[in-house]
Amino acid sequence: MLTMARSVRVGLVALASGALLMAGTQAALADGPVDCPPGAQVCDITAEDPGDPGDDGSGGGTGGGSGGAVNACRKETGEKIPCYVPGMGYWNHGCYWLLLEPQPPADDLLWGDDKPSDGDIYRPTSCPDFQYEGAGTFVPRDTFFPNGEIGKDAGPTPAEVAETAVAQMTLNGPDIGIAPEPGKTGLVGLPVWMWNKKSDTTTGPQTKSASAGSVTVTATAKVDKVVWNMGDGTSVTCTKPGEPYKAEYGKRQSPDCGHVYRSTSRGKSGNKYKITTTATWSIHWEGGGETGDLTTTRESDTAIAIGELQVVG
Repeated sequence: MLTMARSVRVGLVALASGALLMAGTQAALADGPVDCPPGAQVCDITAEDPGDPGDDGSGGGTGGGSGGAVNACRKETGEKIPCYVPGMGYWNHGCYWLLLEPQPPADDLLWGDDKPSDGDIYRPTSCPDFQYEGAGTFVPRDTFFPNGEIGKDAGPTPAEVAETAVAQMTLNGPDIGIAPEPGKTGLVGLPVWMWNKKSDTTTGPQTKSASAGSVTVTATAKVDKVVWNMGDGTSVTCTKPGEPYKAEYGKRQSPDCGHVYRSTSRGKSGNKYKITTTATWSIHWEGGGETGDLTTTRESDTAIAIGELQVVG
């Protein structure tokens, strides 16, 4: 039986009192349908797109994301909300409840007539006022829930916790290096060198961990490839960051990421070729006895002027 402050029993009705969650709580939830917690008043599974994990806007990114089913419950108003939010707990009886750790001693008054073996004490973390049927209102306090009443063992899947780890990352588009460098003009028929300047936010690897309940997941992201759309109708796929150009290389071609233009950029916008780069981030995660893989993309762009060698006769 549900006990509220020792003596309040089942029959609570949640008041609809405006928004319950702060923006962003659903970013922690993603792939894989999960059963909603036992005891949830109304519960279903819905599909949503978690968006672009880790995109801070500095990389000119477009997200590949890994949308999927989201564990969702409903408020009395019918509004869909997550059944579980890390750090807030489980939705039950119009409130989010987090398992109290450590649990109170067996002789604590919070247990009332119940025993620790019968269930657990939970703390409300975000909820509207409650109302007795035919009585006044009060704010919920630490509460006993019998075994099975709240889904402490039906929390987020490892895949959902992985999304939380990815959301902590900063995954940017390529930090473009190119020769000839911006402001200078290359020549038709001469090699152009391209590279992605190495860092944990542009090439990786980048590792983050996240935990929810007993599940801890570690995710590692790295760029597998960069596709360079050169603005002349061709593209170059580079599976390495690319070798930065040095003056002593002269007219040598790049060993791993280069291009040769066959016509000038005259007539293009600003008389330059616009180059768009798309980095594919591959993310591998492990934890909770499971492993998985996610991908997302980020973009950056630059421009290059290409002219013709003038021969003086």
